[in-house]
Amino acid sequence: MEFDAPSFADAPVALAKTVTATVALAPGQVIFAESAIVASAGGVEPDDGFHEEGCEDEECGGCAEIDDEDAKDTLDEDEVDKVSAYVVENFDALMETCEPVEALVAVDARKNLFKLFHLIEQPDHAGLLNQLLAVEIVQNNVASHLEAAKVLREAHSGVIPAALSDDQVAQLIGAIHKDSIPLDDLDGSGLFLYVPKLKHSCTPNATYTDAGASVWVTAIQPIAAGEDITVDFFDTHFMPAAERAIVLAEEGYECSCGVCNGTAPDLTRSFKCKACPTGIVNPTKNVFACASCGAKFDDETIAAVEMEETTLLNDLEIESLEQMNALIEGSHLHRYHHIFYSAMEALLEDDADDEDDDENEEEATTGLTDEQSLAVLNDELAAFNYVVPFPHSEKVALYDSIAQAHLGLGQIEKATEAYTQAHAMSQTVFGPDAKNTQLFHRLMTNTPTTPEEIAAAYGFELDDGEDDE
Repeated sequence: MEFDAPSFADAPVALAKTVTATVALAPGQVIFAESAIVASAGGVEPDDGFHEEGCEDEECGGCAEIDDEDAKDTLDEDEVDKVSAYVVENFDALMETCEPVEALVAVDARKNLFKLFHLIEQPDHAGLLNQLLAVEIVQNNVASHLEAAKVLREAHSGVIPAALSDDQVAQLIGAIHKDSIPLDDLDGSGLFLYVPKLKHSCTPNATYTDAGASVWVTAIQPIAAGEDITVDFFDTHFMPAAERAIVLAEEGYECSCGVCNGTAPDLTRSFKCKACPTGIVNPTKNVFACASCGAKFDDETIAAVEMEETTLLNDLEIESLEQMNALIEGSHLHRYHHIFYSAMEALLEDDADDEDDDENEEEATTGLTDEQSLAVLNDELAAFNYVVPFPHSEKVALYDSIAQAHLGLGQIEKATEAYTQAHAMSQTVFGPDAKNTQLFHRLMTNTPTTPEEIAAAYGFELDDGEDDE
């Protein structure tokens, strides 16, 4: 953890079927923190530039041979004491057995299972098994989990604690799938007891943040005593309603937010109103109504805009800002539509990739100027604020990027303004003691003005020659 925070047991919450607040909670208040029961890194990933198997073009810009030994997943030194002696002695064979098994295809899931087997046999974790056996798993996946348990027992009965039945092993696999949370610092995941018991909502009143093998939960909206604490487990903020429904069903979750129950407009799908010049039309179920003038699309117009959505989803390729702006100008879709938001993200990512790759510098496809990059970032922020009208960590990142863009243009006062907004958002999303919040406080109170100061503030080194610019 980055800072001291209440444990779940000491938090102002109560646990029944859901987790509720026992006192009123304010935005920016860290509610509780939790460390993973078990946590592991994912599998070995190819380095950037890795090509598809069979590619023989050594100059394709993406060729990189990976030695079999380099690609082999291993136990780290600090993991040896967290698994049984059987796992240590038979790790390679266990990996080979699990590789083709659907429920155990993820390396971090396998490692977490082996660590869990070891942990539940320790005297100081006597009650852990019963807690995990009570986890509600996704019923559609029970068969695949049971098959995985049987395959594992047949090939490596020594890895499974003697007291566990196949059904119980399947339950543990299901718990790992249902209640694991991605951990960015590990490039893997961890299994948690309490954070997964929070209720999902696409319009949450809290958020969770991971650091190392821990997670903390922060209120982002006022939460009344007795109110459920809700988080967005699946980053649904820019996900259209139909896609949300599929994801939630696959993961075994339900959502009662207005978009999911059809009582609120889907802000990710924004269209230009035909009746007023600045109106935005968002669908509520099958009703496409303007938020400004109330005008509704007729069936013919709905068919036309949905056809354009389908075409853009399948065929959209943006190579320049001018092309994107011209496309938006002539489109039924509003600039805030999720398709155009994704296009803006891709445009900035492609431009950054071109700048980072000296070999491809002459082949840059986007060629954005600093002013154009800043304009796209501001467009992204405007779209994000419209579609996601509540505090969100990606807004912190956008304000940070906008501040850095202003620094690149020598606009120090505007950079300070953006850092001030980043700090305010970070304080709400991560809490006042988080490293990000403290970083942005330093940046807004003492905004850097030179490349050296910027590098020092963010803790990175300048490339050779960069400090001579």
